[in-house]
Amino acid sequence: MTLNEDLASWLAARPDWQKDAVARFCRNETLSADDVSGIADQLMAGTYPVAMNIEAADIPGSTAAGDPVRLIQVSGVQGVNALTAGQTLSFGAAGLTIAFGNNASGKSGYARLIREAVTARVKDAQLLGDVFSDMDTAQAAKLDYQVGANADTWNLGETQSIELSRIRFYDEDCGDAYVTTASEANYRPSALTILDQLSEACEAVAGELTQRLTTNQTERPQLPVLHPETRASTFLSSISATTSNEAIAEATNLADDHDRQLAQLLTEEARLKGSDPNKEKDRLTMLGRDWSTVGTHARTVEAALGDDKQRELRDLQQRVVQLQEAARIASARTFDSEPLPSVGSDTWRALWEAARKFSLTDAYHDHDFPVTDSDAVCVLCQQPLDEQAADRLGRFEAFVTDTTSRDAETASGALAAFRDHFADLQTLPVAVSAAINRLQDAGEDAQSVLDWFETGTRAATAAVVWLDGEEDAELLPLAGSIVDQAETRVQALTIKARDIDASTFARTLSTTSKQVVELQDAKTLNETRAAVETEVTRLSRRKTIEDVRRLTATNAITTKRGELTETYVTAEVRDHFTRETERLELRRVTLNRTGRGRNSALEHQPSLLGSRRNAGVDQVLSEGEQTALGLAGFLTEVELDKSRSSVVFDDPVSSLDAERRSKVAHRLVELARERQVIVFTHEITFVHALIKASKGKAVATTTRSIQRMGGTEPGLIVDQLPWAAKDIPERINKLEADLARLRKERESLTDDDYTDRTAQIAGRLSETLERAMNLHIVNELVDRGTNEVQTKMLKILPKFTQADHDEFQVAYSKTSSWAARHDNAPEENYVAPAVDELCDEVSWLKGWHARIKQYAR
Repeated sequence: MTLNEDLASWLAARPDWQKDAVARFCRNETLSADDVSGIADQLMAGTYPVAMNIEAADIPGSTAAGDPVRLIQVSGVQGVNALTAGQTLSFGAAGLTIAFGNNASGKSGYARLIREAVTARVKDAQLLGDVFSDMDTAQAAKLDYQVGANADTWNLGETQSIELSRIRFYDEDCGDAYVTTASEANYRPSALTILDQLSEACEAVAGELTQRLTTNQTERPQLPVLHPETRASTFLSSISATTSNEAIAEATNLADDHDRQLAQLLTEEARLKGSDPNKEKDRLTMLGRDWSTVGTHARTVEAALGDDKQRELRDLQQRVVQLQEAARIASARTFDSEPLPSVGSDTWRALWEAARKFSLTDAYHDHDFPVTDSDAVCVLCQQPLDEQAADRLGRFEAFVTDTTSRDAETASGALAAFRDHFADLQTLPVAVSAAINRLQDAGEDAQSVLDWFETGTRAATAAVVWLDGEEDAELLPLAGSIVDQAETRVQALTIKARDIDASTFARTLSTTSKQVVELQDAKTLNETRAAVETEVTRLSRRKTIEDVRRLTATNAITTKRGELTETYVTAEVRDHFTRETERLELRRVTLNRTGRGRNSALEHQPSLLGSRRNAGVDQVLSEGEQTALGLAGFLTEVELDKSRSSVVFDDPVSSLDAERRSKVAHRLVELARERQVIVFTHEITFVHALIKASKGKAVATTTRSIQRMGGTEPGLIVDQLPWAAKDIPERINKLEADLARLRKERESLTDDDYTDRTAQIAGRLSETLERAMNLHIVNELVDRGTNEVQTKMLKILPKFTQADHDEFQVAYSKTSSWAARHDNAPEENYVAPAVDELCDEVSWLKGWHARIKQYAR
């Protein structure tokens, strides 16, 4: 079983939303904030659709065997970087395709475009257009590709193609991802990045659900404060998400004679208190309870109407005004030109929501609202929709769903909640009023308490009026506090009652009092049944969120990531990695497991063999060696791709010395023997190394060049290399073609025109002589990158004869005199060489080159 097959098997048992998310990641898609919110909505509703299982071949970088995927061409490009429109960049069906382009030629633009469609460790967040253009051109491009024997097309902007994900892309940024040079150099198979993305998705959905839990907590209704250990209090403290409506009804229903029983017990309690020898103790206890009731309600009033709460209320009211004004401005700005005013008003919104309900329920229940198809009609006036009306409906819907309006509604809802609470405080609860009356009857200083509660009532009424927006309404301050007074009296009365001797009579009275409390709490619970039902509903929603949040746990992902890495990134991968590093002259480097990792995933990083000191690879290896290490990591994964799909390189030899460039060239050509390889480069010497290696291994080579049109417009495609990048045989072929054309056109040319043409040909002939000498003599003896003398190549010197030398000097002198390098003396009466003379020199060059290039063998 391969890594990808193991991963696919494990994914089959994951929740549907995770399988769906992985399918998106396999298509190089991401999860937006809206996607995360939508996932949370569906999970909570239990409506997430069944997802298809992920196949091993679907996973980017899959090691599963399958038909090879290769690129055919890129065409129809517009609005991408500053690339010239209307160009077609085609690729060889097999072997090696070299796309040469100087800096700023548009080469990297085509490379970035391909990177957008295929698998790459690093991608740009956005494929830019022409940043120097004032015009905003819509982006478009077409990639034709072949899967096995079947051709297909992918267009820029479409969902990422699973087939194209088999093609791998490498550039400097991707190399850095394979080898992190900041503090460590880590290698991880691409398939495991799917688990990284899944872990991040779980965290994002969990974060969304946590936010909903926070919101749920703020929706908790105000429940009554009941006496401890009563049946009503016990039920209220036990309600949960599973509490049924039947249980609520049973706990809140009152007997038909409940009020009569309560009145009788209250009278009996009073009688016992009046006739008992210990009536003082009982009276004090009752007074203490009444003061406790008063104190409890006083705290509620202070909490709702105190200075801090009023400041909070003013801030919230100001925020509502600001948000509503912002929504109004948005509506006015958006709909100033509409036939009727007041779009966005409360009345208008009610009409719009009625239209939405009618459309979704009856008229167009199979379509999203609003329906603006060509055959749709207005759900209000029943008239056909023209283009302007359809556009207006779309803009109305966009306005209704705008977050500014929703924010205003949310804040207004909070104000409404405050108003409801203040409205409740406009009257004293029955229990509090009764307690105050008993305190007054007992001679307690209850008038100040009553006065303070009346102040609180006025403050609550003023707050309601102020929130209702009545003119000249103001919030009233809540002067002073009676909480300390109540607590002081409770403590004093408790101490006095404790000091009085108790008796059996007192126990009887206590029982009666408990019965009174039971009935009182039952009455209170009955009156707040709606709040209880609201709380159960809230708890049910909370339980749903908590249950769903368990589907976002990352423990299993972390464990599986470690298992896969431990199982598959071992001997086979290490062996491939070692071979790749040796090919690129990286010695004493191996791939080892670190025992640590991000998110508890196992990591593997290159380390130094035989190092006697603790030092990271990035501290020892040069920049060029680290580049080679990144290539080794990439090529290791390429070797694990059994489909033999295409590989694309963009400037893979940056920072490499000449010797390693040559080795990279040979490695890429070797790779091209079994799959399509595309190389974008601006390095002429690398082009020559690739061509030389491909000829040595009989690998088909296709050349393209990407140039600038008019010196300013990049992206012109030419189906051959420019002169500067051509090798000797290609230059000779070009010279022969130019001479054949010159011979054909000679009769129509003036002497000046003919002289210019021969001077250009002679100049290129002279350049080719220099290039041949450099390539086959000088560069064979001295490495241009290191200035190191290649002693084994000294065998060239005895082979290079005096005749070789003399022929070169004669030809070079002759071609230099024909080239337009210096002014010819007037007395020489210079005459351009005949076409036959130039042809003779080219023929000599062909033979001379064929002879001297053998000397290095």
